[in-house]
Amino acid sequence: MMEKKKKSGRFYFLFLLVYILIALGVIAFFMTKVWGFAEEYEAARPAHTMDAYVEDLNQNLWNDQVAQAIADMPHEVQSDEECAQVVKDMLSAGISYARTASTDSADSINYALRCGDKVIGKVTLIEDSSLADQVQYGMLPWIVSGAEFDFSGLYSSVEVTVPKSYTVMLNGTTLGSEYIIEDDIQFDLLKDYYSSYPKLPVMVTYRYEHIIGELDPVILDDHGNEVLIDESRGQEQFLNNCSDAELAKLTDFTERFAERYQSYNAGIGDDPATVYVNRLAGYIMPGSDLEFRMKAAQDGLGWAHTNSINIEYTILNSAVSFGEGVYLCDYSSAFTTKGINGTQDFENNIKMIVIDKTGDMSDLRVAEMSMYKKDSEESQ
Repeated sequence: MMEKKKKSGRFYFLFLLVYILIALGVIAFFMTKVWGFAEEYEAARPAHTMDAYVEDLNQNLWNDQVAQAIADMPHEVQSDEECAQVVKDMLSAGISYARTASTDSADSINYALRCGDKVIGKVTLIEDSSLADQVQYGMLPWIVSGAEFDFSGLYSSVEVTVPKSYTVMLNGTTLGSEYIIEDDIQFDLLKDYYSSYPKLPVMVTYRYEHIIGELDPVILDDHGNEVLIDESRGQEQFLNNCSDAELAKLTDFTERFAERYQSYNAGIGDDPATVYVNRLAGYIMPGSDLEFRMKAAQDGLGWAHTNSINIEYTILNSAVSFGEGVYLCDYSSAFTTKGINGTQDFENNIKMIVIDKTGDMSDLRVAEMSMYKKDSEESQ
């Protein structure tokens, strides 16, 4: 009886062992299948291919396609090497990708390559049909079938308005007339004089749009000196073209003229005609409209009854040379008069055309004059 029990126990143990071995074999078989399926599935994921492609780009930051894309971009004032460095610096921030709509075919997938917020290219994936006989579950891996790089999003532009006689340079290259988008721009300060003085300076606007990265323009004046444009100032910064010697002469002339003009216009003296001849006539251009106006005012000046005038200040605000001995002077002057009407305060803001009659600034004359209000710039 005991013998039968022992035989029965051994048989049960062997049966159990065989069962376990078979079960393990089945499990191993299915696990192998599952593992193979998982591997094939992982290899067939498009992201797997893109991750590898982008990782290579991030590590190397350069390939032949990138180099060719840069070479094909217009960059007239920059070398290929300079542009390449700009792109490498940008790519060093890291490249990412995002899936986009596929328009090529149903068997392809498109991804946009991004660097920061800029799209820099496109990658197209297709299934690798050459491995069709090597896959068990019909899931083919994806391969890169094409890549296009477009760095046009890196372009920046520069636009600058300067006197036409100035030179604008970018990266050592002088911009030619083909980059001028607006020509013969009149200065606001001179707008009333262009019809009478055709040689007055004008401005032009340059625009260059093919800068890869950033470039600052270098601006040279008529004499080749570098000019720094002050964005807080207007066009007047380009019109300070008088020498120190000219400014000294014009300042002295303006102060003397302002005193004589304002005294004459206030009616100081008993005989306006005599005052004009003795004091003001030598400062007025003979035959000019201003001479006619000053003489025409004489009848009324005799009734002014002004006893005295006190000039508080006269300031030459600006002086612009028109060339050939012609200047535009802008000055402000404040003065007080006393007469039968009591004490009165005045302020004049005047623009005047000054002519150098002798060529050495020894005889300056006013040919035109207009008064304006500082706030509204309205001529009177």
